[in-house]
Amino acid sequence: MNKFLKIMFVLVIVAMTGATLLQLFFPDYMGRHSSYGVAYGWQREIAFWNIAMIIILLAVNIKYDWFYLQAVLLALIVGGTCIGTNHLVRFIVHQSFINGVGALENYLLVLGWFLGWLIELKTRNIKV
Repeated sequence: MNKFLKIMFVLVIVAMTGATLLQLFFPDYMGRHSSYGVAYGWQREIAFWNIAMIIILLAVNIKYDWFYLQAVLLALIVGGTCIGTNHLVRFIVHQSFINGVGALENYLLVLGWFLGWLIELKTRNIKV
């Protein structure tokens, strides 16, 4: 796997670990800074989902497999686009700063996953 993707995976693992800890242990803080408000059960579900994603990201980062790397990248691109769009809609409707940041963050990650995938294709001499 190319270095760019490895760095992206590590950065996302670190960010998701931080978000998981905040969602689990400081849900009031997270809720106050979101246009969605405090919803303890939902915030725990987000944290549990993050834990599942961290496991997948660690696995693909530790043991390289071209097929699974593509599946994970596709999932990250689709998920990031959907989550980013959800944040963007919430930002437009409620002018919530944190949702604007969430939209921008997710769209930048999608761009990064796409570029990393293209770099990997180029190193494998696969034409797009």
